[in-house]
Amino acid sequence: MSERFDFAQVQAYSYQRFSSSSQASGDSLARQSSLAKAYADRHGLQLDDALTFRDLGVSGFRGRNAAHGELASFLEAVRVGRIAEGSFLLIESLDRLSRDNIIRAQAILTNLVIAGINVVSLADNRLYSEKSLADDPLGLIYALIVFIRANEESAIKSLRAREAWVRKRDFARTTVMSDRVPDWLSVQKGRILPIIDRVEVLRHIFGLAEAGATPEIIANTLNHEDVPRWRVDKPWTRAAVFTILNNRRVTGILPLYVSNYERNAECRTPIGVLEGYFPRIIEPEAFLRVWALSSTRRRGGNAAKGNIFANLLRCATCGADIRHRTVGGRGHAVLICAAAAIAHGCTAPEYAYAVLEKQTLIELTSWAAEGIVWVRSLDLKGGVNARGVHHRPLGNRALVIKHDRLLRSRASCEAIANALPPSAADYLRTRSGRRYLVNDLSTILTAAQSAMLTATGRVLTNASLRRIFSDATLDLETGRCAFRCGAASELLIEPQ
Repeated sequence: MSERFDFAQVQAYSYQRFSSSSQASGDSLARQSSLAKAYADRHGLQLDDALTFRDLGVSGFRGRNAAHGELASFLEAVRVGRIAEGSFLLIESLDRLSRDNIIRAQAILTNLVIAGINVVSLADNRLYSEKSLADDPLGLIYALIVFIRANEESAIKSLRAREAWVRKRDFARTTVMSDRVPDWLSVQKGRILPIIDRVEVLRHIFGLAEAGATPEIIANTLNHEDVPRWRVDKPWTRAAVFTILNNRRVTGILPLYVSNYERNAECRTPIGVLEGYFPRIIEPEAFLRVWALSSTRRRGGNAAKGNIFANLLRCATCGADIRHRTVGGRGHAVLICAAAAIAHGCTAPEYAYAVLEKQTLIELTSWAAEGIVWVRSLDLKGGVNARGVHHRPLGNRALVIKHDRLLRSRASCEAIANALPPSAADYLRTRSGRRYLVNDLSTILTAAQSAMLTATGRVLTNASLRRIFSDATLDLETGRCAFRCGAASELLIEPQ
């Protein structure tokens, strides 16, 4: 292509990308810049240096450059008209534009061409425009072949990189996998070693947390003691302390993940933990105590917005708290034993949160309805409603109390209350308390009958469950869950 364009001052923009940060020290950037300048000079184009778009160290394999990088900025500038129709986009080759799957890569090129942008591949001197592709449709086929080849190359590199990490994990007990370690550790001569002064700060933080101090109080204490913060010259904050208190690596374990991509979103799936990879700074028992205190403080609120079982579930295998967390780019929620999370005497697997919530709400539908009728039967007048009709005396399976025994005397209500945990006992001692219990059962019934709980609905349901039940045990192997109310009463949720 040797012709010069007749119209003056046609704008050209250079897009430059390389995927590895190590390429920054090579000639990749200089080569791409010189190619763009030479093409613009040869064809009489005005190369806009102020709007050179560069994605340096950004991969085009998963479309990050088109979704979040400088290429995304160029596409947006085209969309809003900041870059005029008829402008040129100069790239070294089409694989700089995208190495994503063929559908997404073709869509980027097609959208640019339809918007009136002339895309030039400098390496093979090919022009892609609406006119050129209309005159020579095989040009689009050639572009597709380039995209397919680029994607296959990147896929092979990605596979090899994953296999390399698998091999590293196999030798992780004797070999350091990476120089990236937590802030209180360093890598020296192939060994991971603690940084003494930071370890002392770490133990101080956990000591304060075990004594009941909140992350905010701990941060204020560290600032008052003029303890320097790691990595940044800023005061300690609640968020910084909270992050440390929830970092399982202090017990010496390394969480292991496998990265997958679903619709170009990275999903990191946990596959277990590696014990003894890091030096142990905090004993597992102390770490679990701090986690338990943290869970207790987070009653309701944010903890319950996505989890109706917040501060209720314990592991049926080891008795440790069960925590709720989301994994992967899609926010898949799981329930995990706190002890298993740090490989401390428990190997219980993760369990899908949505499965347990759904089955629990199904079981609670009839249970809550029966409970409302049962509580009303404790009232005077034999549980007669406003129309003078007696409530149907159904038994509440969670409390395992027979309605006929309750109706013999009011004294039986006091005896039952004494056998229950304080939260449920308070309900039954007074008429107003029994009314509150009906309200809580109604909240649970409403949640059970709704197709999908809102964040507010989960918070209300969690509060009601915690007032009614003392705790619950979940078998993470089978999904069998037992809610307890008192020493001998329970509601069983069986997996389907």
